[in-house]
Amino acid sequence: MRMRKKYTEGDLFIVPVKDGRMAVCQVICALKGRFKKAFSFGVIRIESNETVSVDDGDFLQYSYGKRECSVIFASPAYLRDGTWKIVGNIPLTPEKEALRVFQCAGHLYCGDEYIRNLQIDEYSQFITLGVAGFELVQIHLSEIK
Repeated sequence: MRMRKKYTEGDLFIVPVKDGRMAVCQVICALKGRFKKAFSFGVIRIESNETVSVDDGDFLQYSYGKRECSVIFASPAYLRDGTWKIVGNIPLTPEKEALRVFQCAGHLYCGDEYIRNLQIDEYSQFITLGVAGFELVQIHLSEIK
């Protein structure tokens, strides 16, 4: 039986991409409360060799529909079971801390903390919590060049 791994904001982890590359990612929100079945992360770089660099960097953009995004929400199952290996921790920069703010069903949150109700015209101003299945995570990663 595998041990459940703990993870926290700032953790760096590696996601093997189906095309053979390795994505170096960083946890933005390690959600614990009502959203505990999800976490958010950004991709710092995608490398083609086994010796991945765990240096800090800005999050890469990917296209989702008509929008450019840099945050992915997913299930933490692969982090917890060690499929996605945690390789270090670098504190989030102020720019990355700002990505902890997201909206879900018209409500604004910063991580697990509830902030306020949103007006409908504000919805598009914030990242939307939408959990990508592992297949969609692979699609997003494959689109990052």
